[in-house]
Amino acid sequence: PYPGWSPQQPGGAAPGGPAGGWSSGGWDQSRAQHGWQQPSPGQQGGWDRPAGPTYSGPADPGGQGGPAQGGGQGGGYGQPRYGQPGYGAWSSVPGSGWRAPDVKPGVIPLRPLGVTEILDGAITTIRRNLAAMLGLSAIVAAATQIVSAALLAWVFGEAITEPDLGLSDAEALDTLARGVPAALIGWLVTVVATVFLTGVLTVVVGQAVLGRDLSIGEAWRESKGRLPRLLGLTFLYTIIYLSPAIVVLLLGIGAVALGGAAAAVLLGLAGLAAIPVTIWLYVRYALSTPALMLETTTADGASRPIRVFESLRRSATLVRTSWWRVFAILLLILIITFLIGQVVAVPFGVPSMLGTNAADDPVTWYVLNTLAGIISATITAPFAAAATALLYIDRRIRREGLDLELARAAGVDLHGRGGSGAPPGAP
Repeated sequence: PYPGWSPQQPGGAAPGGPAGGWSSGGWDQSRAQHGWQQPSPGQQGGWDRPAGPTYSGPADPGGQGGPAQGGGQGGGYGQPRYGQPGYGAWSSVPGSGWRAPDVKPGVIPLRPLGVTEILDGAITTIRRNLAAMLGLSAIVAAATQIVSAALLAWVFGEAITEPDLGLSDAEALDTLARGVPAALIGWLVTVVATVFLTGVLTVVVGQAVLGRDLSIGEAWRESKGRLPRLLGLTFLYTIIYLSPAIVVLLLGIGAVALGGAAAAVLLGLAGLAAIPVTIWLYVRYALSTPALMLETTTADGASRPIRVFESLRRSATLVRTSWWRVFAILLLILIITFLIGQVVAVPFGVPSMLGTNAADDPVTWYVLNTLAGIISATITAPFAAAATALLYIDRRIRREGLDLELARAAGVDLHGRGGSGAPPGAP
């Protein structure tokens, strides 16, 4: 029910799309199918051809075509034809005096986005998909927090209920022996659940851009085939951007073994140098998750989701010419999510404001902290996922003219008419 945006297929029809296909002259063919004609020299009226790259179309928005073949996933964003020029907007014929309005079939206008539009689009997506965004986030947050809380209660239960009770050395070692694997299990559960949640939420955002709202079940069906790859991508991405810190850690182990002031100084300098490299790598590959969840490519004439290394390359390509802007927006998203978490935690800090501390009622304190974590994650996870996905879409619009493909997938034209694409008053 949610057709994908399949990749370029020269000389043939897009999988599941209308007959005729999109070849090197795909835009002219598409116009002819809708009754559009390229104006002859000197003829008034018509449209200028956009400067963006040529894309193959998705399955027919009206529902006659099926989803993209081969990948088994709907809602994919087709990969661009590399080497084509970047974003170029449609324009009216000189002298017509008509300015095209913004086209907004979903949560964002189909044009390059400003920072506030990215943030507003994330909030609008959450508001229009409360069940899929907040509901799913609440389920995942509650499950992970309860599992972590149960594991910690199992390990430190006596210390929580009776904080004044001292432990012998043997009891302390036993607690530590249970605590390490329990903490590791809780961390793994949280990571896997968060990765899957981010992937599902990204698919919801991709459909919200087209004006389609998904239920939790629909979002899961659209995304489940790509989630195992997303887990592998997250692991690889973490290793990549933490690699400078890993190198410094290994150097630190060697410095401790060798000793001496010179080794300590070199270790400190290496640590300082690792910080900007880590940030650079983090930003460079930050868009790999939405790329993996939303893009498709072609293999043996059939459409399929892109793979892990392909998504990393796609992120590097999209970020390459606008690293500082992507960095600034990601930093802003991080700051906003941090502030939201702090605001959510305020009501749960009322007991401490009234002079009550954890030692007075440790069980209540523990429960309040768990509830604060659930509510905070329920709000911040969908916002961060939605904003990052919209940043990815903005980069593709700016570099690759994705707005043209989005408009076609949404069943509208870039002049907001939703029909033949002719300007107001045109025959």
